Amino acid sequence: MWGDADIRASRLGTVYEHGDEDDILHLVELAEPSGDDIALDLVTGLGHVARALAPRVARVDALDPDGEMLREAESLAREHSLTNMSFIEADPTSLPCESGSYDIVTARMALRHLGDGVQFVREVHRVIKPTGRFLITDSLAPPHADLESFQKNLMSIRDPSHVKSYSLAELEGLLERESFDIDLIEIYPKEHDFDSWAKRLGADHDIVRMIAKMLQSASARAKRHFRVVEKADDLVSFVTWMILVRARPALES
Repeated sequence: MWGDADIRASRLGTVYEHGDEDDILHLVELAEPSGDDIALDLVTGLGHVARALAPRVARVDALDPDGEMLREAESLAREHSLTNMSFIEADPTSLPCESGSYDIVTARMALRHLGDGVQFVREVHRVIKPTGRFLITDSLAPPHADLESFQKNLMSIRDPSHVKSYSLAELEGLLERESFDIDLIEIYPKEHDFDSWAKRLGADHDIVRMIAKMLQSASARAKRHFRVVEKADDLVSFVTWMILVRARPALES
């Protein structure tokens, strides 16, 4: 899947959309980095988070299953004169990393692309130190089945690499079962100007029209949840709900 040109184009669209500097800097601050830390950024894409972490830690390993995107990330790191970054092409559910080797693990817009979230989190638990911090940022699935189904259909049309968004309850349960304690949760809306969002998407006109029609013909309940704004016959904007979670390996009782 990862090397497919269409999948790469869709991922790049989301990478640029979620490349907001304030959002990344907030994630980095919550990771509590120090100069001795070793960090791992999973499904790094173009390496936005990894580059933001690099000046604050001893080393960052940026991992992605798509070698072409990794080469772009490595080129960007060189442009920023960052010399403490390593780039690893690997499956994020089977990490080629030693157990207990990372102080910080970040997964920004990563979980959505994975068919096996359990194995992914299990591998993070294996490679993170007992005192480590695991940070996840991703789209949040609505708590109601009809809204979740609507969002899943919308996301799959817009981004073929999108597998699943997790609800708050699902994410809490997943982390707890894999022996993580959550110590911070933030939920917030991310507003999308539709025209700008569609251009970043890079999709053909028919797909853009299909997405616009889905949002404009949605139920009143869905329009309220996604805060759909229309002007005359045009779709102006909508929101997706995001979640940021910080978790730490559970302490043995």
